[in-house]
Amino acid sequence: MTDSKFDFSEAKQLIQANQDVLRTLYTQRGLIKKERERIKIRSRRESRVTYDLPPVLRYQVRQLADQHRLPASQLVTLALLRFLNDYDQGLVNLSIYKQPSSSPRYDWNLVFPEKLLKILKKKLTDQT
Repeated sequence: MTDSKFDFSEAKQLIQANQDVLRTLYTQRGLIKKERERIKIRSRRESRVTYDLPPVLRYQVRQLADQHRLPASQLVTLALLRFLNDYDQGLVNLSIYKQPSSSPRYDWNLVFPEKLLKILKKKLTDQT
């Protein structure tokens, strides 16, 4: 019966080797997935910007986007395109909103009329 002895140490080595191979495959798969994500982020970088917006405005945009089941960025793109078109046609006068800036980087800041902000805040309270 000594001939039929099972070598546990050899089996343990085989199991360990298999686990090492699987661990390597999972690590490689994770690295490939991360690299794909990095490439995706880099490809979108040119079209991404960050702006400071009043919270009430961000909330209104999000609500409207959710209501119409579309991306908020596309809604804001439409709004900006319409604004730029109106500005080019002389329908928007920025000078009435300008106020000198204390920043060394900018000469002017835009001060938004309380009337516009109140409308946004009122819409917000009406929705809740």
